[in-house]
Amino acid sequence: MLKRSLIINQKDNVAVLLQPGEKGDTVKIGNEEIVLKEFVDFGHKVAIKDFKAEDVVYKYGEDIGYAMLDIPAGTWIHNHNMGCRRGK
Repeated sequence: MLKRSLIINQKDNVAVLLQPGEKGDTVKIGNEEIVLKEFVDFGHKVAIKDFKAEDVVYKYGEDIGYAMLDIPAGTWIHNHNMGCRRGK
């Protein structure tokens, strides 16, 4: 099932889901469709590209952290696989 998402800035490499998505659902990003690899809840981030460890995560055009490990497109991005250096 196609799920709605939000991307604010062309730098963004994550999309924010506007409705919960199940494994196998798709998110349309431009002309591409990303298949969700797992459940991603409403308001949470999903990778719209493959990340390598240490790649910067951009949301709303801002650097919000970095990938702590390789993260394939379609994966939920949260504090279990994304770190942040702010305030350190």
